Amino acid sequence: MRGFVVCLIASLLIVDARGDEPRFRPALIGNGPKALINVLDTKSLVEKGQGDGLVMFTCYVPPSGNVRGCFTYRDTPGAKLLKKAVENALWSCRFIPAIYNGKRTDVLIIGTVMLAVRDGAPHLRIYLNQNHNDLVNGNDFIAPQPVMDSVDWTGWRYNLAAYKAAINGKNGWIELALQVDRTGSQKDFRVTFEDPPGFGLATVAKQAFAKARWIPGFRNGHPVDCTADFPLWYLTWTWWYKR
Repeated sequence: MRGFVVCLIASLLIVDARGDEPRFRPALIGNGPKALINVLDTKSLVEKGQGDGLVMFTCYVPPSGNVRGCFTYRDTPGAKLLKKAVENALWSCRFIPAIYNGKRTDVLIIGTVMLAVRDGAPHLRIYLNQNHNDLVNGNDFIAPQPVMDSVDWTGWRYNLAAYKAAINGKNGWIELALQVDRTGSQKDFRVTFEDPPGFGLATVAKQAFAKARWIPGFRNGHPVDCTADFPLWYLTWTWWYKR
């Protein structure tokens, strides 16, 4: 069995009073021929020796639904083949684009790919969150997705702390703990992890996301108040965006 995607292409969306367009909808994996779930060739992976594995990813999804930038990370030991396959699949797949205030919009999404091999047969699960408890329990939860034009990305380029990291050739990893309500309003966020320390990258992240707007988290097809873990990369030498 090819597997299933734990996210709903919902009729259970907030609809504004002016018509049938949803007020907001997260970017979704979908189930068409170019959906991530279908682009990943799990049979080939198993034939090459890939066993159980997990890989997390972040990607930038514009209104076209075609991925314009992505990272993979936190792969489990022995998941090298899966990690490479997920990277390739992200560049060639197409997501259902996000909607904010009735219009398609650019968002940053996070997700987790889990492969289990039972009696030689692959079972694939893809979740659009990275919350430990939700992944362990297989919950239908889509993490909040930031509306890209609401984030002050210029801070990453011109902040003195970011410049210091750049001239020292330091890539960075930052993790945010978010509180976002069901309307997409950011109620609170804090930096829970910063690596490497001492370059002020957490300060840059706080400034960049100070006024961020979000597609709210969806649980079982409904927008909800939620908390979520959200990772960020600061890259000085790796060009992750395809023009």
